[in-house]
Amino acid sequence: MKYDWTKYKTKILELKEILKNKNEGTDVEVSLVTPDDPDFDPNMQVPYIRVRYYVDDHTHERKIELFEHYLQKDIEEIIKLVEFFIQEFESEIDSSEYGGG
Repeated sequence: MKYDWTKYKTKILELKEILKNKNEGTDVEVSLVTPDDPDFDPNMQVPYIRVRYYVDDHTHERKIELFEHYLQKDIEEIIKLVEFFIQEFESEIDSSEYGGG
C-alpha cells in the first residue's frame, strides 16, 4: 500500500528524532527508516520503524510499516501506537525465549 510519504516528511523527521532518544540504555533499539536512508529495505513499500531486541547473544528484529493512516494521526498518538507495538514484540520474544513472562 504505497503512498507519497514525502508529504509527511516533516512529521516523519520529528518522529525519527523522538525515537532516536526514546530507548537509550535498554535492550531495544528503535529507529525510523525512510526510503531516503541507505539501509532502507527495498522490499518495504513505505517508511517503517525497525525494532531490534537484543537477547543474550542474538537479535530479534521487527519492521513496523508506517502506513498513511498512522501518519495522519498526531505525533503523540503515533508514539503511543509504536510503544504498544514494541511492548507486544518484546512480550512475544520473552515468551518464546523464556517460556512465558
